[in-house]
Amino acid sequence: MRNYLTLIKLRNVRLLIIVSFPARICQAMINLTIFFHVQRVTGSITLAGVASGCYQLAISLSLFYRARLIDKLGQQKPLMFLVPIYSVMVFFYKYVDSTFLLLVLPMFMGMASPPINLSVRPLWKLAAPLHMIRTAYALDSVAINITNILGPLLATTLALSSRPETALELCAVLQLMSGFGLSLIAVSKSWIPEKRNKADGAIWKAKGLQLLAIQGACFGLATGALSVGIPAYASLEGVAKWSAVVFTGMAIASVFGALFAGMISRKALPTTAMVLSNALWALVAIPLAFTYPDWSLLTVAIFFGFFGGAIRIFFWELIETIRPPGTAVTSAGWLWTIEGSFMAIGAAAGGWSADHISPRATLLMVTIPTVLSLFTILANNSKLKSLYKIHLELANERARHL
Repeated sequence: MRNYLTLIKLRNVRLLIIVSFPARICQAMINLTIFFHVQRVTGSITLAGVASGCYQLAISLSLFYRARLIDKLGQQKPLMFLVPIYSVMVFFYKYVDSTFLLLVLPMFMGMASPPINLSVRPLWKLAAPLHMIRTAYALDSVAINITNILGPLLATTLALSSRPETALELCAVLQLMSGFGLSLIAVSKSWIPEKRNKADGAIWKAKGLQLLAIQGACFGLATGALSVGIPAYASLEGVAKWSAVVFTGMAIASVFGALFAGMISRKALPTTAMVLSNALWALVAIPLAFTYPDWSLLTVAIFFGFFGGAIRIFFWELIETIRPPGTAVTSAGWLWTIEGSFMAIGAAAGGWSADHISPRATLLMVTIPTVLSLFTILANNSKLKSLYKIHLELANERARHL
């Protein structure tokens, strides 16, 4: 824990966490807020689900291009452009009562959503010492996980209150605070986009990122299926309240998993750490389909969340070390686009499976991608290690010329 305490004492680290926190609360709230707003206006759960899905799909498909803007133009211009547009649309969404606009406007909101998380990632290299970068990524992930716990709770509380439009108003204000705040702090202003080497070709041609894209697709499928499998199983068994308990337990466990990963020595290569955490993640996923929505599912979900939180840290560390120059934000955006798209596929397939086969089959759909993820990383581990070694050699070469 000493590394975390050392990081928190650094002014730029504290600023990054504090300034990005409101926007992350907004991002964790907005999907449920849209769902509840559409349900309240139309009285249709189906339309509410479609509106929410449109927002998520638009975010996933447009993330790569919004990330590319930051890699080309820096932090300030894209944020100053996207933040007010997004906030205005979210604020005025409370006045919309047309079914067509209720479904279409979330798509535009998703396309204009400021990529706060992606903007923060490359700034850790400026805010934290290089030997503590893994701990910094872990601290960043912990902050995201905490907002993922608080956001839905806040969205549900406000949306079901006597003044439900407060949820949309709060999302708009939080995004404005964070977006402008992040674009104005010194560490953001001092970040200079790297030069892109045209000889590298398209980002999806980079071998290392291709391997991580397969990993991201597996993460997305597993997460999407799990997000549907747990509530479907609990509802069909007449114990719907266990859904909230299981999701909360898993979210809290992922926070501790990320914290644990951040404390692992930098001497442990991210490739080795990722293989080990992926193996444990796949192992604990095996009994998912044999659980019942009670303490058995909660116990397995806690371990699943813990190792899932840990593997994320090494995944993002690998991105930073094997990506092509000039793609600090774009590479993560591209991988998030793939993961988000497969998350939607996993949720859709999981819903069909729970409805037409059984929720246990949906939980099995969580296990299969985690095992495939392990086989992928094992089969290509030597290639990833080679790419990581090249990165270290180039970093040392640059250091000698400073």
